[in-house]
Order: sequence, then structure tokens, then C-alpha cells
Amino acid sequence: MANNIAIFGAGGFGRETALMIRQINQVRNNWNIIGFFDDGLPKGTEVDGLRILGGLSELNQIGEKLSVVVTIAEPILRKKIVADIKNNNIDFPVLKHPHNFLGDDVTNQFGRGSIITAGSIFTTNVRLEEFVIINLACTIGHDVRIGSFSTLMPGCSISGNVTIGESTLIGSGARILQNITIGKECKVGAGAVVIADSANNVTLVGVPAKAI
Repeated sequence: MANNIAIFGAGGFGRETALMIRQINQVRNNWNIIGFFDDGLPKGTEVDGLRILGGLSELNQIGEKLSVVVTIAEPILRKKIVADIKNNNIDFPVLKHPHNFLGDDVTNQFGRGSIITAGSIFTTNVRLEEFVIINLACTIGHDVRIGSFSTLMPGCSISGNVTIGESTLIGSGARILQNITIGKECKVGAGAVVIADSANNVTLVGVPAKAI
């Protein structure tokens, strides 16, 4: 029997996640999508054929078991939303698109609430903390650690032995060279090539990437 699931956030990535769930169901019928929660849209309206069920207040009043996936790409906002969900009936599953190479199933670990979209490649001893988003076609090498609430936008390449701090956003097509540590709450610009460690709360852009 399929489990009920709702999506928090009805923007572009939320809609893509709804598609991803339907694609998961084509392989294994795990999920019944009941709709979106979104504080920015009127309750009862529809997005891509799915109803807006309300916002955070309505989600916190749900009286039965429900899986929820939080699809806000911006890390700090996603962290705040998760903190504001105070309902013991809610759980946060890991979503993995069936068209991925998820690597070593013994040493790789994916924390609750994480979303791994299509086309990504993992190798060995990779750890995603909680509520990490891996967007389309990323490659993640050996011994990588990605902190909770971080987001990799499409086409990122993370080399071996890299650590990415909590709530960090890696822009589309960015490259992180081996043995690099990126701090917490950082932003790496699209197409940047990071060749050195960074402190917390910095923005890195360019080739090679520099803090601005």
C-alpha cells in the first residue's frame, strides 16, 4: 500500500519533486501524493493538478501520519521551515530518483529528508547529513561529507575527501577540488572552481574561486 506524502513548497523544484515521486512510483509504487503545502499560495488552488492544502499552520494540525518532503532550495530558509514543523505525525523520508548511481550501499549514508534527483553519481564513503538536496547530474567522489540543509544545484562536481558545511549552497556547474573544506552557510557561484578551503559565511565566485 502506498504511503501518503506531501510536498512543502510548490515552486519550480517542488513541482519537479512531484514529477520525481511519480517516476519513483513507476519503479516501485511507494507514494500517494496528496498535494502541496505552501504559505505563499491560496489554500484550495491547484498547481500542476495537485491541491494547495494550506501552509505551515495547516501542516502542524495534521492528525494522521504523513510523509513530507521540503523542497525549498535556499538552505537557511529550508532549515527554518523544518524547525517550524512541530507535528509528531510528520516524518521526512529520503527520496532517491531511480536513475542514479548511488555507489557503495554499505558506506554511503543519506540523512532523513534528503532529496537526490536524477542523474547523480556517488562513489564510496559519502555522507549526506539531514535535508540535503542533490539536484540533477551531480558527481560526488569518495569520502565526501555534506552538511545538513546544504544544496547542490545541477551539474556540480565534488572531488574526493571534500567537506561542505551546513546550510551551504553550491551553484550550478561548480567544481570543488579534492581535499577542500567549505565552511557553513557559504555560497559558491555557478561555474566556480574552488581550489582552497573557505571560512564560514563567505561567497566564492570565479575560476579559481575567490571570496567576495
